Amino acid sequence: MDLRQALALFEAALALPPDERRGHVAAVAAGDEALYANVMSLLAAHATSDGFLEPAAAPATPRELGAYRLIEPLGQGGMGQVWLAERRDGGFEQRVAIKIFANLLGDPDALRRAEHERQFLAWLEHPHIARVLDGGSTAAGQPYVVMEYVDGERIDLWCRRRALDLRARLRLFLQVLDAVDAVHRALIIHRDLKPGNILVDADGRARLLDFGIAKSLDARIAGATRTGLMPLTPEYASPEQLRDQPLTTACDLYALGLLLDELLTGRARHAGIPLTELTRHIADTPPPALAARADAGALGLAPRQLREWCRRLGGDLERVVAKATAAEPARRYASARDFAEDLQRWLEDRPVRARAGGRLYRLGKFLRRNRLPVAVTGAAVVALAFGLALAALQAQRAAREGERAQLANRFLTDMIGNANPYEGGKPLLLVDAIDRAAAAIPQQLAGEPLLEADVRRAIGDAYLALERNDAAATQLARAATLRAAEGGTEYARVLSTQAQLQWRLAHYDQAETLYRQALLECRRDDNGQRLRSELLNDLAALLNDTGRYAEALPLARDALALKDRLSGVKPRDRLVNLSNLANALDGVGRLDESRAAYDQALVFGQGLTPLPELDLSTLLNNYAYLLDEMGELTASAQMQERAVALTRKVMGNDYPRLATQLSNLASRYERAGRIDEAGGAIDEALRLAPSGIAPDDPKYGHLLVVAARVALAQGNAPLAAGRARDALAIYARTPTLEAGRREKAAALLALAQQHGAAPH
Repeated sequence: MDLRQALALFEAALALPPDERRGHVAAVAAGDEALYANVMSLLAAHATSDGFLEPAAAPATPRELGAYRLIEPLGQGGMGQVWLAERRDGGFEQRVAIKIFANLLGDPDALRRAEHERQFLAWLEHPHIARVLDGGSTAAGQPYVVMEYVDGERIDLWCRRRALDLRARLRLFLQVLDAVDAVHRALIIHRDLKPGNILVDADGRARLLDFGIAKSLDARIAGATRTGLMPLTPEYASPEQLRDQPLTTACDLYALGLLLDELLTGRARHAGIPLTELTRHIADTPPPALAARADAGALGLAPRQLREWCRRLGGDLERVVAKATAAEPARRYASARDFAEDLQRWLEDRPVRARAGGRLYRLGKFLRRNRLPVAVTGAAVVALAFGLALAALQAQRAAREGERAQLANRFLTDMIGNANPYEGGKPLLLVDAIDRAAAAIPQQLAGEPLLEADVRRAIGDAYLALERNDAAATQLARAATLRAAEGGTEYARVLSTQAQLQWRLAHYDQAETLYRQALLECRRDDNGQRLRSELLNDLAALLNDTGRYAEALPLARDALALKDRLSGVKPRDRLVNLSNLANALDGVGRLDESRAAYDQALVFGQGLTPLPELDLSTLLNNYAYLLDEMGELTASAQMQERAVALTRKVMGNDYPRLATQLSNLASRYERAGRIDEAGGAIDEALRLAPSGIAPDDPKYGHLLVVAARVALAQGNAPLAAGRARDALAIYARTPTLEAGRREKAAALLALAQQHGAAPH
């Protein structure tokens, strides 16, 4: 029997409630009678001791340690006990945690370990590490350390009770990696990283605790680098710790990998494995896939959410965990910072270093993370527009997946190659690369109608974002023809994009028809229902846009309720849905409810990473309308200014669709009496509008009405009258128009004529 194993198991048992210790020891010892007997003897000796901090001997009156009064025990282990205490020193009051070391089994190293912990923590100043404040010894000679009190929960319980999603868990774990990186840069190994030593406070900040068995890597503390009978937590110990070999920072990285594994699956990888078998098990047994061990209840998820969760655990994330928990230290990450960088890469959809990806893998990641709005603003040597769609459709193809994936990859790489300036003699613009790709479809995708349909839909999306409406219509029409016979969710996606095009062209009836047809095509599986939630939201937005708020409101609510029942819903989609719901509530006159919904959406959106700036810009634009209606003109103008600034930041000053937001800003300025500023904003809107708004679109009419109001405020009645007439002419050609628009334009024309404009 290994005495080190007995001490480790004894330490682990002491961390449990007394009535659970015997069962835990029996399970871990698993037939090793000598180990079981020795640990139970240690527990019996501990139970009969009359040490200073034995719970059974807790006095009725408070205990004092210098300036500190002990309030209640927070936890107990073989190394001693941690108490909640408070300092009352004159007018100074502070709550602290005091760790009092037990002189365990007459261990002569207890005092030195306490001093080491004080010195380690004194060297470390980091927002995610609990600070040391004081230290000393009790009257009985037991050393103690006074630490910053962290009022929080264990990191695993924090994640479970709040049902944090994958990305939120990874962002929280990155805080832990940052703390451990600081520890390692101070030439310290923690050696006991586990959920119980990482708390998360009320602000969602992870805090690293308990340096009781930490080790110095240099000579600052004599004797601190020895190995031997040092306590550890077996379930999170590295193979080299279990074998009592010399340690490096790699042992902490292994424990961090196990911690991440547990946060992603809900289950400790080595739980229940007897200590006597653990070293061999790690060496001989490849860990099962993360998805195979994911436990919905332990993760705090509804069972229906587990499938999407497991899908996202595979691939790169699996490789990151595998690298961190490699049995050989040399195969793990070189540092906590490298570990963090790979997780950040996963969050940003970039290639992870844990995967030795080839050119196609790296290319796919590059395309996926570069969204079209970035590409629209300048030249591109690659077609960023539809890389995501191509990557996604590869995973969606069930029949002949391998062949179709090869075709899709070849098509994509050929398109990139054709965009090479060395091939064409000059840098190729994004739209040129897409034009060439579209022309190559018949030759490269012959005989694959469904793959061709998906590629054409993706290209149609790209053309739509580039304001190439005719080209978009051509690609989408062909995609719809190829998909119509099979129908289903993918056909609904094509119809949805066609609806967006018709909406842009101010063909609202056609757009509504296409949206409703797409809703009928959605399958009843999760993929189809996710699209259905998007379609319901888009249709609600269309109805809001045409003033049919009472019809839009139930659709927006249904879309949001459906998102709440589904897993894998993108946070951005939820944000847009909340914004549309707030807009509909405004439209039906429920202003207080609308404001609450806007506030909820704004808080939610500002908490997303990366920040969805264009969606927030739209939300702020609509919120400004509401504030205007509620008579808060100054706040309304400020909100509108924020909307315009966000759009400029992302899309630049010449983005055509900035015209509508500038028109709204001009309206706010005019109503607030800021006439010169209103004139500048409406002039810029009129400059941009022809490139982004069709001349018969009622939105152009709305812009002209604002221009007429500004002109009248500037004292130019003839110009105001002309713009009001132009707006009325557009409204006359619009079959579906929000109530009151024509009347406002007519009243403005009459007012201009009263101020001297000649009637026509």
